[in-house]
Amino acid sequence: MPETARDPLPDDADPGDLLAAYLTVHAQGAPVPAVLYARGEALHQRLVATPPASVAWGRFLVAQGQLAAEALGDDQAASRYFLAALTSVAVHNDHEVGVAAGYNQGVLHERRGGHRGLGKALHAYRAAASEGLRLGVLAPCTIQAALAVERLTVAGGGRLEPGDAGLLKLAWMAWLHLRRASAVLDAELRADLERSLAAYLLPDHGDEVPGLEQAWTAWPPHQLTVAGDAWNDHHPAVIAGLYAAAADAAAHLADAGADPGTAYRAQAERLRSG
Repeated sequence: MPETARDPLPDDADPGDLLAAYLTVHAQGAPVPAVLYARGEALHQRLVATPPASVAWGRFLVAQGQLAAEALGDDQAASRYFLAALTSVAVHNDHEVGVAAGYNQGVLHERRGGHRGLGKALHAYRAAASEGLRLGVLAPCTIQAALAVERLTVAGGGRLEPGDAGLLKLAWMAWLHLRRASAVLDAELRADLERSLAAYLLPDHGDEVPGLEQAWTAWPPHQLTVAGDAWNDHHPAVIAGLYAAAADAAAHLADAGADPGTAYRAQAERLRSG
């Protein structure tokens, strides 16, 4: 990717190569985001008339929207890119792009604030989480959207409706699935998941550690479909993973002791070895 915004795009450059170069720089953290955004604008102008039917195009649109919002503070440009990314899903069929675009639209609405902005943000987050979890898109943006629904609802003084509580349960299930696959999540997102699990599930059973399983399986829904397979909340691997996650989440309890996760960790080991 050229270093200056004024360098012309080579006429004979393959669009796929240009998109790949852009996404590589974006993923690594562009040293001068405004320059990368300007390069993206030139690339968009070149390709928008006949956009590639590729996942890279959708991810490029999301990345440009993020740069517009975060580096330039241009919410209008960001929104245009996110809406274009949503539209692109019908062509390349990468639903993670759609979820990411929907989640980022929610971030824009939330940043505007006010009753209207927060209402639109809640709607965008709910739509992104619902679609992502329905389609088994186990990506950070899906989990972030579900957690944002809970966060905005509680911050507004409300209680989770059954449907939104179900999104939170499925977000936890997605997290357990990713933990089992040894996927690496951002530290902040991981901490948010642990805090929510601690707040909603760990206090419900007091000192009775096995009661966590009862609280967990009593909370609907009871399965998450991932790549055509049902990830059931009562499956032994899920329960063992739940106790392992609870061992980390216990540190977020207000009355946490020296190692509040000891009992949960021991239960997870018993289940794994059994």
